[in-house]
Amino acid sequence: MIPLSYLHISGTLAENMVYRPRPGHESTQPGARGEGDPAYQLLLLDRDGQVLVNIAPQVVARGCGSAADPRRWRVRAALPLHPDSVRYELRRGEISLHAAPIPLEPPKIPAFRHQIEADGLALEWNADGKDHVTYSIVLAMDSGRRITLARNLTGSSHSLDLRRMPEHGRGTVYLITSDGVRSSEVEVTTIVVPARPPTVHILLPETNSPLPFGQPLSVLGACLDMSGRPCPPEPAVWTMDGERFATGSFVAALDEVPSGTHHLTLAYGDGNHRVECSVKVEIEEPHPDYHRWRQLMAHN
Repeated sequence: MIPLSYLHISGTLAENMVYRPRPGHESTQPGARGEGDPAYQLLLLDRDGQVLVNIAPQVVARGCGSAADPRRWRVRAALPLHPDSVRYELRRGEISLHAAPIPLEPPKIPAFRHQIEADGLALEWNADGKDHVTYSIVLAMDSGRRITLARNLTGSSHSLDLRRMPEHGRGTVYLITSDGVRSSEVEVTTIVVPARPPTVHILLPETNSPLPFGQPLSVLGACLDMSGRPCPPEPAVWTMDGERFATGSFVAALDEVPSGTHHLTLAYGDGNHRVECSVKVEIEEPHPDYHRWRQLMAHN
């Protein structure tokens, strides 16, 4: 039995009903199925224009405008292929928004070469040379996550930097060839992405920015894991000039900070897993009247 194949179709629909398609791809997996919008129809047609498959694509507001009054929508769907299909069409009622032929065969897989380097992977392939053919590189992790590392390439080579991968562990690299509608993929190699420590950031105050004397100092930080997701705040430690003043939060405040230059540090974790970030804090000198007031208060 021939396995069922899906065309993954996506694009952007403007307020004036102009639809701009994105290069699609073909897969034996339908992917995540969002709720379809019954106002739209995605049709699979045969040679005589007869409808073989009719599904409601997912249409989600995005970009310009507001949620109540959007100006653009993202359209996406997984359209199951039929052996007699030659064309697909996107409609809104009687309005035809987009139509495209479906090639009889997916594009040919090119010959390729790869070389594993210290921090990445260099990949080369024999490009087809046709204007509408593009190449993408996907990493399928053993965890089940599928990450697109490069999309719609038109050249014949690309280098991957393992230090920029959003997930660690073992994964398989695939080279995908697309003609804009159908696609083919080939397994390139298996790689192991090493784990990276989280990164710590002090968002406020900015380094060397002068701050007024005599006002509370508010600090704001963040810690992101290798995928860019926020880390829990419990291991966070704030210090000023080596003195701890707050723990377990990325938001804190100091009531009194003397004038001069200070070193503010946000640390995360401990031992070999400790990471930190520091900035210089400049507290302005107080007004001369402040010193006279302090002298008077000391005499009294």
